Parts: sequence; C-alpha cells; structure tokens
Amino acid sequence: MTSEPFNEDDIVYMVLTDRFNDGNPANNNQGFNEYRPGNLKFYQGGDWQGLINQFNYIKNLGVTAIWISPVSDDQDVSKDGGEAGYHGYFTYDYNAPNPHFGNIAKLQEFVNLAHANGIAVILDVVPNHTGDFLDPQATVYNPPNNAPAAPFNNPNWYHHYGNITDWNNQYQVENYDLGGLDDLDQSNPDAKAAIISAYQNWFNTVGFDAARVDVARGMPKWFLQEFEQALGKPTFGEVFEGSVDYVADYQRYEWGVLDFPLFFTIRDVFAYDQSMNKLGDLFAQDYKYQNPLRLVTFIDNHDRDRFLTVGDDDWRRLRLALSFVFAARGIPDVYYGTEQAYYGDGRPKEWSGIANEHNREMLSSYNQNHNIYKHIQRLTQIRKDYVALRRGTQREMWKDNQVYAFSRRVDTSGAEAIAAFTNAWDPQTRTIPLRAESTLAVGTVLTNLLDTSQTVTVQSGGVTGKQITVTLGAKQAAIFVPGSVAPYSPPTTTLTKIKVRYNVGWGNSIFIRGSQYPLWWDIGRGAHNEGPDLWTWQTERIPAGTCMEYKPLINDTTWSQGGNYTVCGGQTVEIYPTF
Repeated sequence: MTSEPFNEDDIVYMVLTDRFNDGNPANNNQGFNEYRPGNLKFYQGGDWQGLINQFNYIKNLGVTAIWISPVSDDQDVSKDGGEAGYHGYFTYDYNAPNPHFGNIAKLQEFVNLAHANGIAVILDVVPNHTGDFLDPQATVYNPPNNAPAAPFNNPNWYHHYGNITDWNNQYQVENYDLGGLDDLDQSNPDAKAAIISAYQNWFNTVGFDAARVDVARGMPKWFLQEFEQALGKPTFGEVFEGSVDYVADYQRYEWGVLDFPLFFTIRDVFAYDQSMNKLGDLFAQDYKYQNPLRLVTFIDNHDRDRFLTVGDDDWRRLRLALSFVFAARGIPDVYYGTEQAYYGDGRPKEWSGIANEHNREMLSSYNQNHNIYKHIQRLTQIRKDYVALRRGTQREMWKDNQVYAFSRRVDTSGAEAIAAFTNAWDPQTRTIPLRAESTLAVGTVLTNLLDTSQTVTVQSGGVTGKQITVTLGAKQAAIFVPGSVAPYSPPTTTLTKIKVRYNVGWGNSIFIRGSQYPLWWDIGRGAHNEGPDLWTWQTERIPAGTCMEYKPLINDTTWSQGGNYTVCGGQTVEIYPTF
C-alpha cells in the first residue's frame, strides 16, 4: 500500500470520530446503555462510515491530514458509570476495532479514500494506559472478569501506585494512574512488546501515516523514542504543559510535539486581549526545540474550552487566532466544529479540570459557505501556495502591547511572507523595519493575502534601511507577499451592533443580556467602551432577520428601566437607556 507522507507541509483537522457524523446507526448501541443521544458523556453515533459520507466536507476545507480518535475497542462505560469510552481513551482491547465505529474493512475504506485524495491519516494512540479495571493499588482484578482483553489482562504489566496527585512530580506522572486509568509499565518487556506489536499491526494493516501520542509525558522518554522507531512513522506527543523547557525536551525523543506553550499564549493574547509582547517572549525560546516547524499548533481541542467560549463569542478574535496559527511556524491543527463557529455551551468549564463535554458536541452542520469555513479555506490555500509559510524561518519584526509582526523566509531561495496582527479594538498603524536578512527591494509592493485591496510598499529608511508602514483594523491579521496575487475579499459578515449611549461614570461599564445566544438572561456580555457615553456590543452569530430581545445593565447588576429592547440580525441599533 502506498502511504501519504506526513510532514511540516501538512494542515491537520482533528475529529472525534463519535462526534462527526453517524453514517451507520446500526452500530450505535452495543447494549451497555453507552449510547445516549444528547448526553455528551456517552456515545452519540459517529463512525467511520460517517467520515466517509462527509469526506468532501473535510477535503474541501483544504486540510491535508485528518487526526482521528483511537480505533481500538474501548471499555463501554467507565467503572463509575458516568462516562462511555466514545473518545477512545478507555482501551479494552488494543487489537480489535471499536464496534461503535465499524469493522477494520470500513476503517480501511476510509483510509484508502483519504490517501486517494492525497490526505494523510493520523491515528491517536494510547500506549500509556488502559481503561479503569484495577482498583487503586490493587494487584488483582475484582471481579476477575473485569479486566482488559488478553494479553493486557496481566496485572504484572501495570503500576499499582494509585492516582497522580502531584503533576510536578515526574515519577508520579510516569508511574501513577491518570484519573484511575490503569497505568501500563513500559519497562516490563512483555508489556512493552505487546503495546508496540498492537500498534505496529494497526499501522501495517491499515496504513496510517503518523501518530498523535496521548499522555506522552506519562511515559518514559526512551519508550517514546523506541515506539516511534518501531512504527517507522512520525509521532507527535501530547505534553500538556505550558513550560517550553519541559515540552521542548520531548522533541528529542519524538518527531514533534503539540505546542501547548503557544496554545496558552494564543489564548491569553487573542481571547483575553493580553499584551502581544507575550508572543515575542514565547518565540524567543524557539531555539530550545529540535525543530520548531514540527510543533503542532492549535487554538483549542477536545480537552480545552472551545476558543469562542473563552473569546466571548467574538468571531473577529477567532479569525485572528486562526490566521495567526496558519502564518506562524509549526503545523496548524483545526479542531472539528471550529469551522462552523461551534462554541460548546458558551460557558467556561476548565476551572473544574479538563473540558470534556460541551466542547465535544455532535457536528450537525456541514455548511461549506459558513463565514469561518470560508476563512479557513482561504488560510489553507495560502499556506499551500506559499512555501515561506510552511518552511520559512520565522523572525520577529515588531512587537508591542497591541501589534506583533514577523517574517517567514526560506533563506535558500529568498521566498518571504510578512505577517502582522493586532488584538486592539481600534485601528493601529506601525512603521516596521524589514529584517536585515530580507532581500525584498525598495519599491516592492506587498499584497495582503487576506484582503488583496490592502497593499504596502517597501520604502527606504529605518534601522535596516528598508521598512513598511502597515495599518491594521480592529482585531485584524494581514499576510503580505510580493508578486502578482489574484483578487480576494474576505467573506461578508452579518454584523449586528448594539450601541448604548450612557455615561456610567469612572470605573463602571455596560453589559448586555438577552434572549438568544450569544446572550443570556442570567449573565451579561461586556460591551466595549468607545467614548465617555458610548458602549458597543456586536455579534456575527445572529442570522439576518432573526430578532431577539435584550437589555443593558451597569456592571452586570443594575438593569435599565422600562421594557426590553429588540434587535434583529444585521441591524445596528442605538439606544438611550435610563437606569
């Protein structure tokens, strides 16, 4: 079988198989009360046939690799009965397919379809632990039939220390249980051989192109290295930690790692409007990685609140964050549903641990004309068209609290792109020196690939002798390139604006509550202050012609007097409330 390679040129779409599309309802219920439509802790029906049925939806987005859920048969329901193994991380039988997803022939059909279309398939692998079968610190199964499938039903293959309680203790991280899940002892030769053999069989039989390694930090680094060598394919590890020093060391043992340090920084900067200097501080540490181009970058995932949940459902912020990961070094990874502006239930959950319910909703819309879908399509095309955005060395050009800019340049050819971003609420203009390494000549016209009506010209001056003056609108990204560019305008938006005219006094602010998401009646959304007596709240979520009621509050506690106001999708309304 020919297998599509996975490398630094790729763009990843991460999908939870159970949540993408129900292609075969006959496999939904295996008789363990594990299939409960609408209850997101349990199976919802997605399967490999669903991936086949909606394959063109993924392909047309422009991604080049699909990361699917673990394929092995899982513990149907957790020991405490509170959750099903729909996600694939409660392994029961490493060597058998999950019957909720289909049989091996169906999985093979999906992988063959992907390969025929030039798309790689990444398998999520779980060599750290099985499901929860052993009681804490127990060395026998109780009852004896409550055990994983052979040969993994040997208690001597596991650690018996109970749960991780201190994530700063590396011995605990590698040898204790993750949330009760039975921790495999990779130093046991038989256990190690069985783990490797199981996944070699999946790769050799089905033809996967790469592996995402679950809980990579929970296993010895020497094992991660041996595991990748045994598969003969690139692997990238989940090292759930914000420290570059900690994460970077794992890239000495695996092809790549998920870029959690950048994820946390992106969230701070683009969702919470913190200083863009944070981006520069993070990228200044890139020298610690074996290869920054092999970092898999993302703005949210199945364990974190969706970006729009923490980004106040502001689609400008979402487009800005997406544009950033597609322009920056690394391999961009889009979490399913982002392209349809999914938001979970809109209320942050991470304070109570991982987010693992509302951020894993069933995909129900496959609208290829959605504003965000079209934006991602543009980003995938740009990345394919410009090698500098895939392989170019990233060099900082400008940083301050509100603007960040960098160059991506292939030094062997001179191919270069310049990306600039602002998370400010109002337009920003900066005169930015070109890098000394740049061979862009004075007089060169650069065109913004995200809106080709915007151009800048390289001028003489500045510390390097060449500079550009860039004006960015509120929450705007720009990716400038030289040469001829086909015309492109951003997708149109249905923008609904509420302008509140009221002077609330120093230190106070206006919030909006309403009858339809992204508003609620029980908690408000903050409006943006644009002047002493002007507060604006806007949304792109409300369809044209759909109307909702709303009311402003001071400090989200004092309601305006009188009845509710009404606004409809696409309108701009200005109100003068009394309090």
